[in-house]
Amino acid sequence: MASERPAGKRLGWGRAALLASGDFACNLYWQSATLYLLFFDTDVLRLAPYLAGLIYFAGLVWDGLVGLLVGLLADRGTGPHSMSRTLVAWAAAPLAVSFLLLYAAPPARGTLLGLLVLAVHLAFRTCYAAANIPYVALLAEMSGSGPERARLAGLRMLFGAAAATIVGSGTQRISSAVTGTPASAAGYLTAAAIWACAATMLLLAVARAAAPRPLRARDLEGSPVKFHAAPWRNRAFVTLNAAMIASVLAVTMITKSTLYYFKYALGDEAGGGTALALMGLAGVGFVPVWMAVASRWGVRAQWLAGAAVGIAAIAGFAAAQPRSAASMDLFLILFQAAASAFAFGYWAMLPDAIEYGTADNAGRHVGMFGIAAILQKASLGAAAALVGVALSAAGYQPNLPQRPETLAALTAAMTLVPALALLASAAAIALTPLRPRRLRPSA
Repeated sequence: MASERPAGKRLGWGRAALLASGDFACNLYWQSATLYLLFFDTDVLRLAPYLAGLIYFAGLVWDGLVGLLVGLLADRGTGPHSMSRTLVAWAAAPLAVSFLLLYAAPPARGTLLGLLVLAVHLAFRTCYAAANIPYVALLAEMSGSGPERARLAGLRMLFGAAAATIVGSGTQRISSAVTGTPASAAGYLTAAAIWACAATMLLLAVARAAAPRPLRARDLEGSPVKFHAAPWRNRAFVTLNAAMIASVLAVTMITKSTLYYFKYALGDEAGGGTALALMGLAGVGFVPVWMAVASRWGVRAQWLAGAAVGIAAIAGFAAAQPRSAASMDLFLILFQAAASAFAFGYWAMLPDAIEYGTADNAGRHVGMFGIAAILQKASLGAAAALVGVALSAAGYQPNLPQRPETLAALTAAMTLVPALALLASAAAIALTPLRPRRLRPSA
């Protein structure tokens, strides 16, 4: 069980909000890549969908591997001299540059274009892992209290959802303002420059302000390599991450398909950006709901409720087959309610899952966050690759009317696979030995 902070040193809401605001910065990058990058690579750079999906997958797997190495490095420093703070500060500027390169369309075609896109993806994912994994670990260092960590997770989700709203609504609008079309290389690059400037300043401010809690002597005993040697023996860690993998598969399949569905099934390309913005707003609105559910019944029950909402939304989509932007927006808002439940639940439970069954709990477990990142990002990348392969197999051609079988494959990617994944997610979380404490008001 996680230890409590010393009396008089609880993490107040103001300081928690300042620290959690770093998630806004990270999500300016993450949401742009999640919502727009695959679409940019297929419809602006004109990469084959299967190739774009595989590059996306390779980048995320690389991100996870780098994250593990960064986590192990961050374990070398603790307390006021935490390497987590240093890595966040050092990575902020390179991350911004690599992000801009994602949307700087290279003057190349064919194999050379594919190799250049892959190289830029790997560079961006390296820099993102170097900033994000230490940032997430820094939050765990700030508190050993389960309720405080859950509050941090809730605030992080609010900031992340706010970033998703801004990126979702702003990217295509900025592109239209700059070039007159919602999907252009120059327009996407301009939007990326705005997001990168804001994110860099915020990450530097968070790194400067963070001061991890003092560690006890016993927190520094033992080998961190031994602590990380067999995460598969930690039932709480295994079941939580199994639930996460399944939920990420479901959410990513739907998110990655949204822009394609609006453009080709509904004939409303601009409506896709509006839908993504509404999903971000829904995330902001539903996170407090899930925090209240967790406060009353616990985080595990909250996750199961989110799975039920997600399955119900998918069933409604399959039955109605939306043919208008308004009905599609309604489906996506309901599904985003489920997505926010999984994100909040995962980050609320992960520190306790890492520490499950151990006597020592603080400080030297950053590498376990890296292992979790590998699993999370590999599953996200696999889902993106699956969307790309499915589109290619169904005969997808960018910027042309799609055949009925192509649209049918797109619909299947948004219904059948996500529904099965959410059922698997619910089954995994039901098996977790964790019974996280209900959230209590701050003292």
